[in-house]
Amino acid sequence: MFNIFKKRTILPEDYSNLIDEKSYEIFLQKCLLTLKDLGYKVVSFNNGDIVYETENSLEAHFYLDNLVRKYIQVNIGEQDIVIQEHFNKLKDQSKAYTYFYKDFDYAKQFLKILLKADDILPNNEDFVYQKNYPNLLTFLVLDFEDQFHYVEKSKVHLWKIDEIELFEIAKNNLRKEEIEIKQYTFEDKYDVFVLLNGDFSSSYTLLIEQDLDFTIGQFGTLIALPTKGTAFLYPISDADILDVIVTIYPAVEQCFDEDPGNITLDFFWYFNGQYECFKKETNDDGTMNISKPKNLAGLLNNN
Repeated sequence: MFNIFKKRTILPEDYSNLIDEKSYEIFLQKCLLTLKDLGYKVVSFNNGDIVYETENSLEAHFYLDNLVRKYIQVNIGEQDIVIQEHFNKLKDQSKAYTYFYKDFDYAKQFLKILLKADDILPNNEDFVYQKNYPNLLTFLVLDFEDQFHYVEKSKVHLWKIDEIELFEIAKNNLRKEEIEIKQYTFEDKYDVFVLLNGDFSSSYTLLIEQDLDFTIGQFGTLIALPTKGTAFLYPISDADILDVIVTIYPAVEQCFDEDPGNITLDFFWYFNGQYECFKKETNDDGTMNISKPKNLAGLLNNN
């Protein structure tokens, strides 16, 4: 363990716009000391990933992406507490999950869904998911004691419940969450609804027809999902939708860069039960072109 402390700290490129190298080194050392005090045997760390050895001599991981974002948003006096609370929540719950797979009637109350980029996990196929948004996966998870357990493909059969029904149960469980809905006016002309919740704002957009129908305009809804905790929805009623994207993009990008649980900088169009992606192309000079989905463009041109 002490050899680990002597290893040179390299600031991950993904964190370079969040924290400087010296501050990251201090942050990482605090994480390692906290894990040592909690009895974890750390094997290595690199690029925001701390590898530790479990009781069964297997390797497991602590990914620091969300933690570093929480860490930089609090004052110095609270930073140690944020680290301590984060790792305390990650205690081993394997016995509880073993029980959940044996007792669906008890486990179903903890079912939820999480939206993630489709390349977020190296082993996506090991877990139960649906595809609702382009380039994203909707994972079925157990939300238990401040931890998310991704439901395993190899064990879900033990419940003897159709996966479609499992996702419907999980979506309905989202209604128990407190989702704050605020309306912001950008440039004094674009009224955008913003969903705020620590974990499930973006997931809640999959209930748009049932619970968020007021965000659906004549031509559907523009949606941005920068993080799990923040979602932007704009009812589309006229043709200036690309101007809306340009206007709200800085706010979306700030959420993506600074808040925990970032998902994507893509924009989506919801219409009649389907989610489509706005196409993005990067030019040689670094600027970006965004174009409307063909079906949306057709609707707007015809009206």
